[in-house]
Amino acid sequence: MKVSDPLIFGHAVRAALPGRAERPFDVPQRHEVLGTPLEGPWPEGTEVIYVAMGCFWGAEKMFWQLDGVESTSVGYAGGVTKNPTYREVCTGQTNHVEVVEVVYDPQVISLKEIVKTALEAHDPTQGYRQGNDVGTQYRSGVYFHSPEQEAVAREVIAEVNQASGGRVVTELVAEQNYSRAE
Repeated sequence: MKVSDPLIFGHAVRAALPGRAERPFDVPQRHEVLGTPLEGPWPEGTEVIYVAMGCFWGAEKMFWQLDGVESTSVGYAGGVTKNPTYREVCTGQTNHVEVVEVVYDPQVISLKEIVKTALEAHDPTQGYRQGNDVGTQYRSGVYFHSPEQEAVAREVIAEVNQASGGRVVTELVAEQNYSRAE
């Protein structure tokens, strides 16, 4: 990293790819398995959180099987490139992370349970990798929408951090630039 490299969420972004104003691919209106909308509108009272825990495909299935989860989708968050493609994200030049968007009913499942499920399903002490998947897009993270969500996620991360001897590297930041994956 050079001193002149801009930092986004503490990560160097070298020569970020420019992206585009619109998605370069179509997204189905409904979730193939759940039959729920992929882009809302969401039922009244539901909330949205984004979690990153390595490759998003297996992670998404885990969440859609939880009672109280209304819908899920996979995409990219936190980067600087608008409407990136998978190939662009894999270059490391977008600073995006692979995430699962989890739309949930807090009357049925708590945010604490969702975050705990995410942190227990991967190794939150590994930076920029999960198993054989290596790169900035595979970092661990929770991306929130409100101070209340941030507080809950911070509490769960602290609990896991204490249990792991202080090695958790899970990123906790406000969600930015979410784009659906192809």
